Amino acid sequence: MEENDNINNKKYDILHSTRNATNKFSMRISVMSCFLITILVLTTCTRQGKYDEPLDKADSLIKTNPDSALAILDSIVPYEKALSCDDLRRWQLLRLTAQNKCDTVFHSDSLQLELVKYYDSHGTPNERMTAHYLLGRAYYDMGEAPCALESFLDAVACADTTSRECDFKSLFRIYGQIAMIYRTQYMPSEELTAWERYSHFALKSDDKCNYIRGKEMSIGPFYNMGDTVACLRITEQCRAEYLKHGMTKEAASVFPTAIYIHLLRSNYNKTREMMEIFEGESGLFDSCGNISKGREGYYYSKGLYYLGIHQNDSAEQFLRKLQNAHYNHDFKANKGLLSLYRNKGNNDSISKYALLFEKSCDAIINENQADAVAQAAAYNKYSRLQKASKEMAVKAEKSKWESRLLLIIFLLILAITAYLFILYKRKQKEKIESLGVAYTNLMLSYRQACYEAESLKSDKSQAQREKEEEIAQLKSKLDEMESLYEGLSPNMKILALSKSEIVKKFKAMSIPHVPPTLPNQKDWKLLMETIEYTNPSLYGRIVLSNDLSPQEICSCLLTMLHFSSGELAILLDTSKQRVSNTKASANYKLFGKKDAKALLRNLESL
Repeated sequence: MEENDNINNKKYDILHSTRNATNKFSMRISVMSCFLITILVLTTCTRQGKYDEPLDKADSLIKTNPDSALAILDSIVPYEKALSCDDLRRWQLLRLTAQNKCDTVFHSDSLQLELVKYYDSHGTPNERMTAHYLLGRAYYDMGEAPCALESFLDAVACADTTSRECDFKSLFRIYGQIAMIYRTQYMPSEELTAWERYSHFALKSDDKCNYIRGKEMSIGPFYNMGDTVACLRITEQCRAEYLKHGMTKEAASVFPTAIYIHLLRSNYNKTREMMEIFEGESGLFDSCGNISKGREGYYYSKGLYYLGIHQNDSAEQFLRKLQNAHYNHDFKANKGLLSLYRNKGNNDSISKYALLFEKSCDAIINENQADAVAQAAAYNKYSRLQKASKEMAVKAEKSKWESRLLLIIFLLILAITAYLFILYKRKQKEKIESLGVAYTNLMLSYRQACYEAESLKSDKSQAQREKEEEIAQLKSKLDEMESLYEGLSPNMKILALSKSEIVKKFKAMSIPHVPPTLPNQKDWKLLMETIEYTNPSLYGRIVLSNDLSPQEICSCLLTMLHFSSGELAILLDTSKQRVSNTKASANYKLFGKKDAKALLRNLESL
């Protein structure tokens, strides 16, 4: 029971430390100062149209003078619609932070949820931590302790503790609030861990006082776990640390739990020693010996002490003070007075205070039951929310996978369609290409047949008649294919020509041999006529040009058919340098550009 008093003694300090960092002088700021700040901010916003300066100013004041920061932020309310998206969210975050530090009670979580959603996507780790923390504060004020705890845990998870920019001061205060929730839920092990994190990050922020305070607050969970040895050890450690840093009042304030433990062990000398230090150096007592408000539970320890050393009048005095302090102390006061009158043997008072003690026990039981019902209701609501959230998450995941499956099916259909289209176009190209090659080779056969018929012109033999019949058949086939061939593109005609038999023959002769096999006059004539009849426009532009020499004409035609300079050198029986000079000269005469490498590109543009 004494430990519960100690919890109440420290609770106000910790909540004050963790929830707001309001400077003790901030309440002295006059209305005129706030008015002048407001006018300055409004003038700045009106003239410049920018809000960075007032937002930065509020941000710098928010930890030391939240009242002034809130005045600046409230002055921007009329200009809310003029803010950019980033400035609006920053203003909302700072304003909620200032309101929280000024002990505003939140009745809604809607804005906090919007800030969490925004800063989870856009904010820095510190901004995300603050947004989740403010959401937890809203849940806490609304009586949703489980949701508040989850939001606080989300907040500390957002912190980047490896960064120098990490807001360790806010981080350790959040752990303080986590610890207090665990305390109200009677979870001492989890509370102890939270206080350890509190001390760790207080040290990171170079806050020696709160570093020691976190250790001091761990006395409570150790006591609730029955480890009184740890309680006494930590009490001595914290006192030594406080004294080391010159904090004598804090050093004297660590004793209440240790005093109660020594009373239970009947160590009255040690108890008296600690009481003298606590009452004389802590600064918690007035000149009349009354302890500061909220710490009246200490009177129970005083009463037990005087009962233990058999000073009943002094014991009654402090138990009466406890009884008059607050209704929450009725249980301990009645218990102490019952013990007192048992010592005195006063049966009437024993009966009276036994009845009062019974009633106070019933009140505590009823209060605990009410708390248990409220906590159960909160956890049931939280469980329903969690269940609904999980169901929504499952639906969202299912919808996501369905969308992915539909996308995969669509992409698969698209890929198959594209493949079939490419296959179709390839077959069409091969079909057209084979048509062009067939026509070109047919033209070549026709011209060769004409040559052979010319040599048999004086001979009226059977061979001549057969050759004339062959020519007639070839001519008939050419006529049939001519209309189809004319529908081919110029590039397709060149491709067909490059795969013709005469070009294949030239390709074979372009391979180095010893001795080399060079094309004869008949070969050149067949190549020229094949080009003339299959590509008359190209033939006219190159061969019929009066400006090109025979070697330049051959170079142009073979280049158009993708013969390399080395192959040209073999076919023309010359050097590569001579071929390069010839190609450059032809390019200059035809296109006005003296560049051998550009000849093929220019010819393809014809």
